[in-house]
Amino acid sequence: MKRLSALAVVACFSACDKSGFSYDNVIDGGNVQYSLMDTLQVQMRTVQLDSVRTSGTGTGLVGSYTDPVFGKFTSHTTFRVGLPVNTAPDLRAIYDSLELIIRPDGHYYGDTLPPQRFQVFQLTRPLLLPDDYYVLWSHQQFPIAAAPLADVTQYIRPTSGDVVHLKMDDAKGIELFEMLKNKSDILSNEDYWRDYFKGLNIRGVNNTAAFRLLMNDTAVIMRLHYHIAKETVEEKTVDFRMNLPELQFNSFTYDRSNTSIASLQPGAEGLPGETTANRTFVQPLTGAVTRIDFPTIAGLLELGRYGRIMQAELIIKPDNSTLKDYPLPSRLTLTLADKKNIVAQGDTLASTAGNQYGNLRVDKLYPENNQYSWDVTEYCRAMMTADVYTYRGLLLAAPFSEFHTQLNRLVVGDGGNRQYRAQLKIYYLLYQ
Repeated sequence: MKRLSALAVVACFSACDKSGFSYDNVIDGGNVQYSLMDTLQVQMRTVQLDSVRTSGTGTGLVGSYTDPVFGKFTSHTTFRVGLPVNTAPDLRAIYDSLELIIRPDGHYYGDTLPPQRFQVFQLTRPLLLPDDYYVLWSHQQFPIAAAPLADVTQYIRPTSGDVVHLKMDDAKGIELFEMLKNKSDILSNEDYWRDYFKGLNIRGVNNTAAFRLLMNDTAVIMRLHYHIAKETVEEKTVDFRMNLPELQFNSFTYDRSNTSIASLQPGAEGLPGETTANRTFVQPLTGAVTRIDFPTIAGLLELGRYGRIMQAELIIKPDNSTLKDYPLPSRLTLTLADKKNIVAQGDTLASTAGNQYGNLRVDKLYPENNQYSWDVTEYCRAMMTADVYTYRGLLLAAPFSEFHTQLNRLVVGDGGNRQYRAQLKIYYLLYQ
């Protein structure tokens, strides 16, 4: 590990600004030196994590869009519907239609103005957890039938709160209707039903936007419509609601061709910021995150035996040229990661007030001052004396609750970026 020379840091003591520094139980005098050091190396690189867990999140992602920085993203969602709770139709009942009702939750990426095309397919293998799996991942897919049950093109207004109705194939609707009327054994228990109706998959076709859907038994309903002709027409429905939410999951692909991170591959090394114009990239859902290391932090020990980090702050600045039509994520976390970028759940950088989320500061008048900041005091103290077994870097990503469900993205400057330089500010106390 590259070490910071004691001579360089001592020079920094005499040159750096002391404003903003506070310390307790220390008497100022000739034997005490303190200063703000803001020139320590901040090493950053973009790394690609392995497949992302997407099951059981309560959200579906459907559609595609092309991001000028991150490339094309495409997603589809898979789920099961359960047996209806409605009573069997009257023998005089007449079938009308079958539809799938879904509800966007307002989160989307891309251009929602053009009409969007969606298809619904029936699975050809039951949606179940594979052996030795406890969750489902973004790379997994279940086989689907050759012909869709629905193929609909319509306008989607994701922030309106309106549900979306996807008309399904009447042949399947009539088949289900006859099973209901005849009280088929298939409808007598979940096992028979699962073997017959193995699951559904919703996907977009050449979309200009990706939409997030609510995925629960009140938001996702396959509804069969029928009527009974009496003196007046009596309209009725049978609902097959989504069930087993722990099995619902999203599969997605991305194409980063002709982007700055086109060569990014899974692994510990990633792409150093110097190779991507002194910028690093964050799009957690696709596994792209930024790793941060302070390789010279241990050099502070060379200054003297009785030194102490009183306060340390990490400042990260977004590249404003990449933000058109893409808002800044409101919350970002730093998590401890070993040299293979493996993170233990719960290892999120925290303060006495709880987990830290980047303390985003937005300056609308001077956007070059936009920044995120974290208190990294305890982390820096620990890494000063860490060895090859206990050393941990930091991964910049979304909070765990948002990691698997949001398409937020960000480009930030690294420690060598002139306009959006990442900085580690350390307030250091040294007893001579």
